[in-house]
Amino acid sequence: MSVIAIDLGHRFGRVARFGPDGGPAVTTAELTVDGVLDPVRVLPRLLGSAPAAGDVPATGPDRTAVLGRPVSDGREDELRYVVERAGLDVARVVPDPVAVALHYQAIAEGVDHTVLVCDQGATRLDLSVLAIAPDLTVHLVRTRSLRLGGDDWDAALAADLAGRLPDGVDAMSAAESLRRALGGSDRATEFFDDATGVRHEVALERSDFERAVAPLREQFLVGVAEQLTIAETAVDTVLLAGGMCAAPERRAEIEALPAAQGLTVRCDRPELAVVLGLLTLHDFGVLRVVTGPAVRSGPGFAGLDTGYPRVAVDPLLDPEPAGAAATDPEPGAGCPRVEDPEPAARQGSSSTGTDAGRARQTTAGRHDGAFEAPESEADRGSSAAPPSTDPPPPTPPSTDLPHPEATYSHPQSAEPPYTPPSYTDAPSTPSPEFPATPPTGSPLDPQAVFAVPVDQLQTLRRGDHLLVLWAWPAGALSARVRWRREGSVAGAGPERGDDVCRRRVYEHDGGFDLAVGRGAATVTVEALVAELGDGCEGASSLLVPAAPTVVAYEPSVRRRFTGRAASVTFTSETGCDLPEVRIVHSLGRFRPTSMAEGNVLHEVPAQRLAAGTPLTVEFPLPATRGPSWLVCFPADADADTDSGIDIRPTALHRLRVT
Repeated sequence: MSVIAIDLGHRFGRVARFGPDGGPAVTTAELTVDGVLDPVRVLPRLLGSAPAAGDVPATGPDRTAVLGRPVSDGREDELRYVVERAGLDVARVVPDPVAVALHYQAIAEGVDHTVLVCDQGATRLDLSVLAIAPDLTVHLVRTRSLRLGGDDWDAALAADLAGRLPDGVDAMSAAESLRRALGGSDRATEFFDDATGVRHEVALERSDFERAVAPLREQFLVGVAEQLTIAETAVDTVLLAGGMCAAPERRAEIEALPAAQGLTVRCDRPELAVVLGLLTLHDFGVLRVVTGPAVRSGPGFAGLDTGYPRVAVDPLLDPEPAGAAATDPEPGAGCPRVEDPEPAARQGSSSTGTDAGRARQTTAGRHDGAFEAPESEADRGSSAAPPSTDPPPPTPPSTDLPHPEATYSHPQSAEPPYTPPSYTDAPSTPSPEFPATPPTGSPLDPQAVFAVPVDQLQTLRRGDHLLVLWAWPAGALSARVRWRREGSVAGAGPERGDDVCRRRVYEHDGGFDLAVGRGAATVTVEALVAELGDGCEGASSLLVPAAPTVVAYEPSVRRRFTGRAASVTFTSETGCDLPEVRIVHSLGRFRPTSMAEGNVLHEVPAQRLAAGTPLTVEFPLPATRGPSWLVCFPADADADTDSGIDIRPTALHRLRVT
């Protein structure tokens, strides 16, 4: 399948797809109007200028598009609407910082770290903190947006060039040309025609440029350092994106910050980071993008109704009108949101008595760009929750979008208004027993159904929850999911559950979420189809082993009169028997992956580790030159597997002790 990736920015638009040689083919166009605020006028021209994406077939998989969404101004419903009008099927919309993380391969199964994405384009600097979980869940923790882009650099340089430019030359255009020509050199020269057509030579020295933009550079570095300092979970990697971050000195400036010492700063084709990251989305079928709770508007926050956490704006750099702040219209704004991977509207699955079902009804049904049909009292039943207070469906997107930065008007579109689809799935009801097949007339489906096994049944653990995944049989629009605990745990909640999963909700959430605790459980899934066909009735079952007990450790180094002393602190949320552990010291740029790659400095004997009580061991650390690491390994390579103990660092970058 050939996927078309579309990245609409304020000043530049990019379209990419895989070429005949298997590599990405990217087309970049400078926009005459704001692409984020007026995609209706921009997108058709952008697609027409891209040879790889210009000829879109009427049907087939080559019509699939993935979209990037700016965290500060982008509106998902409008992006979907415009792209679908252009004849493409929208497979998914993801925030730009997530696409950047995909470009740098920072998202992978089993990876658990926190990154800061610095995206500086023509108009804004977006600083986004992403928490990446091992189960391919990306949490958009926080985004701060500053009006500190390339246009501000050009304005500062244009003010410095006042009096040196010929009459009739646009100062902003001249400043942009000189800035780009300067690049990493010490001097740049450009030629400009005055009002009479006479050509003049204008030179720009590196020292003059640095003096003109010094205050802006300082504000950029202060913003980055602030995000690195206030992050609840320590950031271990900084990812650069946007045309302004392509400057040769940008990476070195961040690496020199005290708050960035020991961190990894990555810069690889930053101007194409978003669109290249979008092309890799097809490799992440279960990628989940979750946003944190919305921040209430107040002083220092812009009232951006984007569906993401409110974006903090520096009031000195980005003053907003007095009426810009807005309160959160959703009563459930404190709940996390999950990005919708499909353009269709979703209706949250009603619970059948489990906590997971109630959570999905609260969160999965509320997502960006979703349109939900009203539910009648008869549909809800006597045991349903109070009527929803969600805001009404959004009005059709308009091409006349006011924005404080816009200096042009947007004509009204002559197209008919967009009418979103609606769905009226009947809610499911709990079943106290586990019959082989649902009875005729059951609220599981409006007609008699057959229960058939599913394929590729698997689960991914996320703390006390399981993400259940399977391949849907042809014609199945819903499935029945049952689970039971293996072994009783005091105070662990219900021992079994029975729920119904709608296919639309499953595809929206990237799987089916079950709150089953950390113990072993048996999960049974059967798809519901109207016609049995050549298959047979039955169900697929999977025994999920108990989650291992996590023992986190963190090394530290202190200097003493007799030399350096190292300490390692072990903690666990639950009590466990810690196996014998060896602390290995290794030299070099790369973290050791086994005891053979370093020297054993200390052995921690097997002992009981109380819940929440830290265990700290100290030992001398030899004097070394260059980077070195302290990593803990079980003395017996199979000890952590056999004992159900997972020994892992609190953060990978903290293992580097020099």
